[in-house]
Formats: sequence, structure tokens, C-alpha cells
Amino acid sequence: MKDNDYRPKQLLTKREKEVFELLVQDKTTKEIAQELFISEKTVRNHISN
Repeated sequence: MKDNDYRPKQLLTKREKEVFELLVQDKTTKEIAQELFISEKTVRNHISN
């Protein structure tokens, strides 16, 4: 592998970033789940990741 081929791994997935953005807007897990059409458990999983 060449030095210029190195790409750092993303810290957060696209969905985790979406959840994070809503969290910093003071949204609850229930509000986030409704906005993203996912379950509250999935929201909590994204947060813990």
C-alpha cells in the first residue's frame, strides 16, 4: 500500500452523524426516532456506538 492510499476510517456513520446532529439540538430519543423513521432502541444504539 502506498502512503497516499491511506484513508482514515470515519469515526461515525452517516446515520450516527444524523442522530448526533439532532441530539445537539436537544431532541429526545423519541423525537429523533420519529424524525428519522427508526425505533427509539435504534436511536439509543446509534448513541452508544
